[in-house]
Amino acid sequence: MIKRALGVLIILTLTIIMVACNESKPSNEFTIATWAAGTELAEFNAIVKEVNEQADGKYVIKTLSIPSDYYIKLSTQIAARRAPEFFWLTQELIARYADLGAIYDITEYLTESENLTDQDYYEGVIKSAEFNQKYYGLPWIANPFIVYYNKTMFQALGVEPPTATDDWTWEEFIEISREIAGKTYRDKTVFATVFEGNPNIETFIWSGGGDILAEDGKTVLLDSDETKQGIGNLVTMFRENLIPRYNTISYPRNVYFERQDVAMYFGGIQDDFERKITLMPEADRFELGYAPIPTDPQGRSNPFNWTASTVMSSSVKDKDLAYEALEALTLAFFTWKIAPPIIGTVDNIREIAPDKIPALETIEHALGHARSANYTEIWTEISDLYLWRGLYLPILQNPEADYIDLINKAAEGMRSKIGD
Repeated sequence: MIKRALGVLIILTLTIIMVACNESKPSNEFTIATWAAGTELAEFNAIVKEVNEQADGKYVIKTLSIPSDYYIKLSTQIAARRAPEFFWLTQELIARYADLGAIYDITEYLTESENLTDQDYYEGVIKSAEFNQKYYGLPWIANPFIVYYNKTMFQALGVEPPTATDDWTWEEFIEISREIAGKTYRDKTVFATVFEGNPNIETFIWSGGGDILAEDGKTVLLDSDETKQGIGNLVTMFRENLIPRYNTISYPRNVYFERQDVAMYFGGIQDDFERKITLMPEADRFELGYAPIPTDPQGRSNPFNWTASTVMSSSVKDKDLAYEALEALTLAFFTWKIAPPIIGTVDNIREIAPDKIPALETIEHALGHARSANYTEIWTEISDLYLWRGLYLPILQNPEADYIDLINKAAEGMRSKIGD
């Protein structure tokens, strides 16, 4: 939402390596900036309070809530040399802030810690905090995509559903979509699912075994045959009218699923359909099913994982003590939200979010396969210019467009931009 306006602002403001945000501030006092607000902020503050109590005066963490225009205000503080010691970054911004020297390389701390190391994380999660083979943040949450489906609708239409850890392919997903779309259910014509910019373009690129950039963050892979095959899956869904046309979508994507206008929904494991269904009139309730993201031609499920890391400002003076506080806070976060990004903690979800117990098998599968893109310091620019405006949006607006040509032009533009 704010990412597209972010690139230019950061490049203008984050040109100075930060110094201490307040010389009079005690060296054992650290501020963490968060976008949390309302109930989430109250829960956040309770965790901070608990961590402070356990520290017993060794350090004190204070909260800075920035619930609106988070990145704009954060970058302004950094440019004014008032950077908070810790702050949250979503995965696509790690590379930019690291490249500009705004955040500290914590590789040595993380790899040598006795409490939390890179090996404790799911591989696809910890890679989101990596730039140039170094770690710049501690991921505190994982929210990979899974497929939610309406078991009740599947049964009524006589369609065989996927299983909780199914290795179904994209070809099988499309075939199931053909069995559903255009059928009548509850006196209305239904679609298989709905795509309107979500799930993101990565989901479809990966569906063919393709990618956007290589791991070096420089080599453009967007125009590979595998990427073209994957984007073809998206185009097929539109051209065969298996999903609503973009210009006919009149309400949020999740509402289509909740109103039972579609049978399947690509969403994060945090989506709370379980709760919403209990609030429906009894006649409108349905049974939820869960399945992994379908596999690519190599047999891999590639669920995009939204994640965020807590990072340390480069301006921190006592980095040893700061990292100790950062680590303690991160460990406490693992008992707060779903899903903890740490291997072997899936059962914690039983206490954190009991409604998700029926989904645990699928959640565990998704966490084990979760991934992010290979990011570059100019990701926000290339994502907006070439992946969204140059590729995804034109397909949404006109599925009959020559998507191969769109891919080739987007790849050419990315190479030019990255080479600047």
